[in-house]
Amino acid sequence: MVKYCPNCGEELVDDAKFCKSCGTELYSGAPRASVPNPPAYEKSYTVHIIVAYALALLFPLLGLILGFYLLTRKDSESAKKHGKYALIVSVVMMVLSFLSVFR
Repeated sequence: MVKYCPNCGEELVDDAKFCKSCGTELYSGAPRASVPNPPAYEKSYTVHIIVAYALALLFPLLGLILGFYLLTRKDSESAKKHGKYALIVSVVMMVLSFLSVFR
């Protein structure tokens, strides 16, 4: 069973007496209960998202590329959602540009 620091949530080595991250003493007499789920941190892709929308509007092919990049991020649900929207905007802009050329 994997154990986590009760103070910071860092994963611990089995026989650790102190947390390597925060230095909390782990066992003073009786062993403490481990934290069942360490805190989850979502990486921010704010700049990538803004650039993806700008590229989707101005240069749809590059918007497609950055949209696929965002869609494949496993560490951010927000990036996945905005990646999907950037792909949609890119495809719409490509269709509109082709329609305007062939009129």
